[in-house]
Amino acid sequence: MRKNSGQLDFADAWLGHNPKLNQQLDKIDRLVNWRSFEEIMSKIYNSPSGRPSHPVLLLFKALLFQTWHSLSDYALEEALDDRLSFRRFVSLSVSEKAPDHSVFSRFRDQLIKHGIYDLLFQELSGQLEERGLIVKKGTLIDATVIEAAPKKPLHNEDGTTGQSQQDPEAKWTKKGSKYLFGYKAHVGVDQESELVRHIKMTPANVFDGKIFEGLVSGDEAWVFADKAYDSKENHYILHEKGVGNGILYKAIWNKCLSEFEKACNRLFSKLRSPVERIFGTLKRSYRYRRGRYLGLKKNQLQLTLMCLAYNLRRMTKLCA
Repeated sequence: MRKNSGQLDFADAWLGHNPKLNQQLDKIDRLVNWRSFEEIMSKIYNSPSGRPSHPVLLLFKALLFQTWHSLSDYALEEALDDRLSFRRFVSLSVSEKAPDHSVFSRFRDQLIKHGIYDLLFQELSGQLEERGLIVKKGTLIDATVIEAAPKKPLHNEDGTTGQSQQDPEAKWTKKGSKYLFGYKAHVGVDQESELVRHIKMTPANVFDGKIFEGLVSGDEAWVFADKAYDSKENHYILHEKGVGNGILYKAIWNKCLSEFEKACNRLFSKLRSPVERIFGTLKRSYRYRRGRYLGLKKNQLQLTLMCLAYNLRRMTKLCA
């Protein structure tokens, strides 16, 4: 039997009411159809011991709250115990104790085990599209390196890059003259609304251009991307989908760019630049410069939660 956290009594509503703190959370609550998310997660998290388990929707909303405020599992438990405005958002009554920090860790494992975090992202994307918030004039494609949670491994004696014993799926890459170790977050962003439509996490050594096709929706008018995506294969993908090609031209060793190509690059660079704001928000506001977890799947989940949280906040601005 579950705890009934779906409805707050009068005391809960009165004590938790603070317009300044609750305005954005209340707006998100009104705009989102949470029942659809609950249905997706309905098959997980039934306590085998027979003790009441916290509803999956409560835990999911707690993870979103954790992402917005860059909280550890311990800090999330404390925040839900201390702040009525936070309890209000996740529908945790004043008479209930917040879930133990270990519950959040196990819930993330369940999301990975059942492979449903992609479905949760797709559900929100569908709701955003139903509201007409995804404009589809263009898609902005880019990638950024997220450093691995453990310390960087030492280079091998023969000069090759070392491997982490803690996180063997994390890899090295070089950006300019700097070597980075971790994973790479790839995104496809709606140009007009700046909502994230597609995401993919890979080890850092995966070439950006190889992930291109999975970030193209096929229903947009144009795709804009930097020189890393300039290849015959990617040009062909856009041609086959009937999508305008806004990939920056890359000079090759025996051929300089024409004046036309240089002019296109100036225009395309300006059009694709807003994608940098999304990465800036994730790294600056959500402190997403370094991953929290070990392994590709857990880092993919973290990226998914980051983009879900970002899109929800972005939605409140677009629906102002």
